[in-house]
Amino acid sequence: MNITKLFFVIYTLFSYCFDVVRSKSDPVVKTSCGPVAGLNDDGAFSFRGIPYALPPIGNLRWKPPTPLNKSQRTCWSGVYQAKTFGNTCFQRDPYNLSTYLGSEDCLYLNVYTPSIRRSTKLPVMVWVHGGSLQMANANFPTYSPTSKLANETNIVYVGMNYRLHAFGFMALKTLADTSPTGTSGNYGLMDVILALKWVQENIQQFGGDPNNVTLFGHSSGGSLMFALLASPLCQGLFQKAWLLSASPILNKTAAEAFKDNEIFMTNTGCSDINCLYSLTSEAVTNGVPWDVYPYWAMSDQLDLPTNGHFDGAIIIVDGIVLNQPPFDAWRMGTIVDVPCLIGTLVNEIDYYPGPVDLKEWDWNKYTDYVGTKLSTFGDNDVTSALSLYPTGYITPEYQFTSMVSDLRVNCPNDVLTSLARTYFREPVYRYVATAWPSQPVHPINMPFASSYSFHMWDLFAFFGTIDQYINPLNESDIQWQNNVRKEVLSFVHSGHPSTPIWNANVTALLSQNTNITNTFHPDQCSFWNEAGYFAYAWIN
Repeated sequence: MNITKLFFVIYTLFSYCFDVVRSKSDPVVKTSCGPVAGLNDDGAFSFRGIPYALPPIGNLRWKPPTPLNKSQRTCWSGVYQAKTFGNTCFQRDPYNLSTYLGSEDCLYLNVYTPSIRRSTKLPVMVWVHGGSLQMANANFPTYSPTSKLANETNIVYVGMNYRLHAFGFMALKTLADTSPTGTSGNYGLMDVILALKWVQENIQQFGGDPNNVTLFGHSSGGSLMFALLASPLCQGLFQKAWLLSASPILNKTAAEAFKDNEIFMTNTGCSDINCLYSLTSEAVTNGVPWDVYPYWAMSDQLDLPTNGHFDGAIIIVDGIVLNQPPFDAWRMGTIVDVPCLIGTLVNEIDYYPGPVDLKEWDWNKYTDYVGTKLSTFGDNDVTSALSLYPTGYITPEYQFTSMVSDLRVNCPNDVLTSLARTYFREPVYRYVATAWPSQPVHPINMPFASSYSFHMWDLFAFFGTIDQYINPLNESDIQWQNNVRKEVLSFVHSGHPSTPIWNANVTALLSQNTNITNTFHPDQCSFWNEAGYFAYAWIN
């Protein structure tokens, strides 16, 4: 070995040892806005509450997010202490809707990584939380990535807060008239895009590979991803997408939203832009039409629909982030064409179903309730629904949550999958989760005890948080968690799930093992879709 090579080897070893020693005591990473100091916990590194935009307060309320910029002196000085989570975005307390949480100063993100060496280049997963575009945050307990997850999976994770409800999605003509773009709304969507740009610029400093980013979002986070896959602003920002329990309806125009949201102006008592900007956070939140059209509370979406009752769209076709509804955009070639994994669960609504007495139902109550709700669509629909979801199978709770979940989520996501497969060149994989918890659980402290394959159950498996609900874990719970991680991590690394026969032309039934079928509930979905119930799919 010549002297130059020997020196290089010694230097490399010294640098590595120095990094390891330093990281154990005080992990510090350089970013485009300056160094950040994090924590060493659970076998990995966490950097919490890193600002990725100027606080959207004052005259930045209802504006696109403004990135931090050293040349404009909007970055921090010194080392930023990224050791506590940033503010939750202002919202109603999900457990007490008469009180409030958080702040409008909330555009922060978290990074969890097994390594802080640039040369590591680990796969990156960027998390977009759900919550009906109204609640939650990037670090919600049991419902977000952690250092432990980063250590166990050897993946770099990023999760961001984005503006919610009126602050993130209020589209008003009054705001559009003063906007350089001539429109308003979709601010929360712009926040997610800016966070993705931050990842592209900075994630290699945290040991991640900016060319191997998987975006994954649950529920309304999946709905945001549905929009991003059709946005001209998102090319190159991520290389794979995992949509969990997403909404497949997104077609409201800005003009339609302006009209629908006039009630917000009435509720706030405002008639001009100055009044809107003078409102307190509480006044803005109280002005939202939660319980009158356009029904931002969306309280009916965990139940059978009523004919003609539609909730209002919050994400809109604004002409900036989205030039067309996603299905139209894909048809015209505006696609972020990446491998996709689209998942739903058999009993999505089993975590908080509309009928509060569902667990006490007998089969007579089941047929009576279905008949009452669907009779608004006609007696033939009642007869068809009860023949497709007959009495005597498992329990009334299972059959009812399966029926509503098919109508609202599973069958509409089949439509989403079919259209994506038509227009994407990259493969689109579909699964329906069928696994049940070994005992009923109360997900994120919900009052209802979920017994079947409920909304979030696949996510809890991937995050490894089932033990926060069931302790000790049953062997079936462990097998379920292991199988979800095996399939998803294979997709993250290779763009293909682990099971070889799971291709882009079939549906996987995901449980403790992976089974394959051509189509999930084909007769049921044919009925719902042909009878026009796609219009009642989850929205937002």
